[in-house]
Amino acid sequence: MTNVQVKIKLDKGAKAPKREYPTDAGADLYANETVLLKHGHWANIHTGVHIEMPKGYFGLLQSKSGLNSKCGITCRGVIDEGYSGEIVATLQNIGRDKKIKIGDKVTQIILIPCLYADFVEVENIEEGERGENGFGHTGSK
Repeated sequence: MTNVQVKIKLDKGAKAPKREYPTDAGADLYANETVLLKHGHWANIHTGVHIEMPKGYFGLLQSKSGLNSKCGITCRGVIDEGYSGEIVATLQNIGRDKKIKIGDKVTQIILIPCLYADFVEVENIEEGERGENGFGHTGSK
């Protein structure tokens, strides 16, 4: 297992990202503000964390399983390598009203190596095994 040092800067009152266990893929990010997140709404939650992403990596924001399964709160986002602003987590609530307090875990960040693709337009592409069968076409009849 290789650990990579990641430089962060914290706003006043912010908590550093933290993995609970050494083998956790994601590091928890915490709210740096209090927000009432109502059912059916979304909110941008400030974490107060600024990150210097390692070269060749991006950060993936993913829902916390507890918030997701217990409260119906989801989060997804991408932090590009070149972004150095504050990480702001967009939470969507499909569950009951939930008060997010300063210091609450709101999302997790997973650092992932990134393949930078150059997209080349062509007349034809090789047909894959599924062809053009999209959603709902996994072979079940």
